[in-house]
Amino acid sequence: MVDILVIGATGFCGRHAARYILEHPERPKYSVGLAVRSRTKLSVIGLPIDDSVQISEFDVFDEQAVELAVKQAKVVLNCTGPFWHYGTPVVRACARNGVHYVDITGETPWIFDIIRRFDYLATKTHAIIVPCCGLDSIPSDAVVHLASRTLDHVPLGASTTSAGLHGGVPGGTIASFIAAVEDVPRNLLALSACDWALSPVLGARSPRPRLVYRLGRLCGGIFIFGGGNRALVQRTAGLLALARLGGVDAGPVYGPAFTYTEFMPTPNAISAFFLSLALAAAIATLAFIAPVRRLFKRLVTQPGSGPAYGTLEQGGMEYINVTTSDEPSPRYAKTIIKARGDPGTLLTAVMVGESALALLLDKLPPLAAGGGVLTPIAALGDNIIRRLETNERFEITTGIVNGPDDDIAESRKTR
Repeated sequence: MVDILVIGATGFCGRHAARYILEHPERPKYSVGLAVRSRTKLSVIGLPIDDSVQISEFDVFDEQAVELAVKQAKVVLNCTGPFWHYGTPVVRACARNGVHYVDITGETPWIFDIIRRFDYLATKTHAIIVPCCGLDSIPSDAVVHLASRTLDHVPLGASTTSAGLHGGVPGGTIASFIAAVEDVPRNLLALSACDWALSPVLGARSPRPRLVYRLGRLCGGIFIFGGGNRALVQRTAGLLALARLGGVDAGPVYGPAFTYTEFMPTPNAISAFFLSLALAAAIATLAFIAPVRRLFKRLVTQPGSGPAYGTLEQGGMEYINVTTSDEPSPRYAKTIIKARGDPGTLLTAVMVGESALALLLDKLPPLAAGGGVLTPIAALGDNIIRRLETNERFEITTGIVNGPDDDIAESRKTR
């Protein structure tokens, strides 16, 4: 029996997540297992493994092996992407056996699919299934949660985030995009792209996509991860609303006027315009022109690989969110999450690792008690915020401001 089982520990992101779990200051409080397809590969990647670490070797398509391994764990941390190909057997086993689960996916069609297939089952076994515990989509989920708390949990209106990222792209992220284009059924892609597709409750219509976004003096273009992050935040809003309708004391709701938007910041409006055009053209070309896609797959970073190790510490992220209250005299909450390290690898390892530890060690919010396919904030609440704040890589501030361009005054900071 192990407390945390890391599946996919030899992948590029998986090895960083495994290292984070193995070297964590709370390590004496829990046991760790690593699940891999090749013990030989595990032996050469340099993880700090001692005799207390249990090693399992299996393929995720071996249903019996997955069931046996999952049954022996309290929390599964899954890094085997693309999740459309490799994630479902693991979620199925967790939902069947009442085992908690976190992962690093950002694949909205797959999340849509596992909600449809396993949410009800997980509520019966009280398995807490939490996808999107990495760069997709903890920062997005967290800024809205913090804004709600800063505004004293009044109903929210528009919430907009400038998502600044500096770092490389792991091969698994690219492979997930290719899987969505080539393997996900077209009807499922269309359904999962609908507004509020992941939410059990419909909310206000989202603003239409634009070529240039503005947030005070900030401007930017289309953010490639923005649609998935918005869908995840909307699920949080929907789960909170549904819980209140069901009489569960799950905390405040975001309100019927709440909307969420993200963009990638650029130096000026002209560069934002061309960024949006280039990104839209690139996605359309890869989606509809197979020869170009085949060439693209040969040239880009392959699954299991990622940014050079020497560059990982040079990356970082800065999410700046401004949320308006839905009141007769609206107020503004400004939240900033800064972090040091490559967002898709080092920071993702921190976020998914702390999510797994929160499920294992912390007192969870009431909404998590019933199990189901949840979101990071719905399942972990303030626990994940507290854990990130105590991590040396993260800096989180939030407070009331007079407008988007105002700094958060020291006297108004709530964290």
